[in-house]
Amino acid sequence: MKPVKVFLAFLSILALLVMIAYIFPSGGIQILPGIRLNFPSVADLVNYDQNEYKDISELIDENAPVDTIAPVIEDTLSLKTSPDSIGLKKDTATTQAEDTQPRATRPQPKMRENSIQYPRGDHSILQSFFQSLRKVKKENELIRILHYGDSQIEGDRISSYIRNQLQKEFGGAGIGLIPAVLPHNTSISLKHSITSNWSRFALNNMKDANFQHRRFGVLMSFSRFSPYYSNYQDNVYEASITLKNSPITFDLNNEFTRCRVFFGYNNKPFIVQMNYGNKTADADMIPPIDTLRQIDWAVPPFTDELTLTFRGNHSPDIYGLALDGEEGVALDNIPLRGSRGTGFTKTDTAFLHSMMRELNVKLILMHFGVNLVPSIKANYDFYEQRFYEQLEMFKSIGDDINIIVMGVTDMSRKKGGGFQSYPNIEKIRDAQKRAAFRANCAFWDTYEAMGGENSMPGWVFTEPPLARKDFTHFTYKGSVVIAKMFYKALMKDYHAYLLKQQKRKINTKADST
Repeated sequence: MKPVKVFLAFLSILALLVMIAYIFPSGGIQILPGIRLNFPSVADLVNYDQNEYKDISELIDENAPVDTIAPVIEDTLSLKTSPDSIGLKKDTATTQAEDTQPRATRPQPKMRENSIQYPRGDHSILQSFFQSLRKVKKENELIRILHYGDSQIEGDRISSYIRNQLQKEFGGAGIGLIPAVLPHNTSISLKHSITSNWSRFALNNMKDANFQHRRFGVLMSFSRFSPYYSNYQDNVYEASITLKNSPITFDLNNEFTRCRVFFGYNNKPFIVQMNYGNKTADADMIPPIDTLRQIDWAVPPFTDELTLTFRGNHSPDIYGLALDGEEGVALDNIPLRGSRGTGFTKTDTAFLHSMMRELNVKLILMHFGVNLVPSIKANYDFYEQRFYEQLEMFKSIGDDINIIVMGVTDMSRKKGGGFQSYPNIEKIRDAQKRAAFRANCAFWDTYEAMGGENSMPGWVFTEPPLARKDFTHFTYKGSVVIAKMFYKALMKDYHAYLLKQQKRKINTKADST
């Protein structure tokens, strides 16, 4: 075909696209319930990238953006689409989210100060937790923090840095509580393998469950090595879990000296045995149990690998394995992929409370929101109320348990040739903050810490990338940046608490004289 004809054909196609863009409704066409057909506007076709990304150069200070725990950490945590995910595709080099700007011109987000906020400015909201931190070394106690979140914290992202800093400052070791079956097998902090006969039960897959109770415990799941009603059979089942140290995690994660198994509700006896190296540490015959129990083993320092073997006719419900130190701080990474943070009250809350007391929980971090973002609504009063109910449930356990809500992160969608924050993020953030303040909980604004509106592209396009090209999830390095900012805010308020306590002590002495 002659060049002139090719050019004319191209002009004809372009003219047709412009005409369709001109007459196509700006809001799209509803073709099926929940499915809307959209077409770029004329402005989108003419100006490829008309979006102005947030200038986040103001975030830069003298601190490095990331702490590497090895010379190179491959960010290999998979975000494959699953029934309980928000339908985000795996990050690939060929994704359509690739931007055309030269990387050298893209701003790189770094540290900024973003303080924790309190209802009525009342900093005593976290006093109970700060008291526990101050006394933990003196009282040789192990206190626990539960870090709940959605897929944003999967693979021990965000949690691992906060845990490491707290353990360096206040003592402690190990990665904390983990399920017998990792739901998506994503963790950089532990090598975990199991035999094939394990099953995992969680609130979001209850449709196929053949039991009626809602005892899911702190991890919102439990695992079993035999069929649920195997107590009516004579078969003997055997299963094992092998845990190995990770070469790409913080050293303290590998230095645990205590292994506990939390279990209950087995109708027949079973045997559990722990091996490390070539040694059998202990083997126990567990009688039938109809409540929550735990087995506690001491682990020799610098154990690289241990295996737990279970054998019996009827598996207990296993609610988690805890790898901790004898004292200090433990912090559990508990990702609930697809969750909006509103399902906790659907479980057996009395059982949840009993397990939290057994674990000596002192602080809960609640980090949710991204799974609500694609559902754009005029207001989020309904979410505020449901989220508030979850916080109230946790608060009802006791006055010595404090809560910090970590707000929704920025999240971008394609807009013309560029990317733009979803228009409802600030509404969701505000609903979370209102719920937190109503429940007398603290709030940390993750969205503003990132830089606010249209900040996510800056995280994606920096080198090395601090967020994935789904424009939703942090890379591991990006998660460290967020964790640093949060930890800095937490410690700022902790040291303010210490200063206040010191002044109060001085004034008390002065009054007594």
